Amino acid sequence: MTRRVDGRRLLDAVTLAIQPGQTLLICGPNGAGKSTLLKVAAGLVPPTAGEVLYDGRPVSRWGPGVRRRLGTLFHESLLYDELTVLDNLVFAARLFGVDDARRRAEALVDEVGLRLAAREPVARLSRGMRQRLALARALVHQPEVLLLDEPFAGLDARWTAWLTERLAAERERGTSIVLVAHEWRWAWPLADRAAVLVRGRVECLVDVREWDADRFGSEYRRLAMPAGSAGEAGTETGGWGAAGEEARS
Repeated sequence: MTRRVDGRRLLDAVTLAIQPGQTLLICGPNGAGKSTLLKVAAGLVPPTAGEVLYDGRPVSRWGPGVRRRLGTLFHESLLYDELTVLDNLVFAARLFGVDDARRRAEALVDEVGLRLAAREPVARLSRGMRQRLALARALVHQPEVLLLDEPFAGLDARWTAWLTERLAAERERGTSIVLVAHEWRWAWPLADRAAVLVRGRVECLVDVREWDADRFGSEYRRLAMPAGSAGEAGTETGGWGAAGEEARS
């Protein structure tokens, strides 16, 4: 698929596939098109050319029901600041037709460590608490596909470990996971394949079983960091660059 905006190609002839129970890790520098790719995959913005298929059918033919199959996390949290933590999850669960929505919401509030803040409006939450709530929202309806944009952002070591274990469990359950991450080493053990996206093109797509993380990191730097720009990218610590810029591209 290709996505153009104002004559600029944000995605350029991208072809990717994922099967149930697989995780696809997508890496790339700021402005590479990673967030755009997830939004097109979620049906939030249309491709200029090409199409997104679920079970072999174009997403446009699924209708609104396809949203129940997807769990999404973007830079925009999709949370309602004026609602409480619990009410945000109850609302999302009811929107997706979850049986016993309140019970499911309460279970997730406990899982993400927000029981003491359950009656607080989201506007009062810290960055990390909002991220955990947004992740709970993505999981509340037990989707078949997770599209996650920087899910580790804002999480401390404890909640990074929780998310790693949770995604591993989702993978075992048969959930397909597409995961965008600058700090890609956290996600490497979860991945089946890893792609490097640069200027809207897939420049590298590897089978994680055949590559180790150091080799992938070297290839990532070669593709994503132009010669002579090392001083602009900051220090490499597993991923590099600052999250959030691409959301504005």
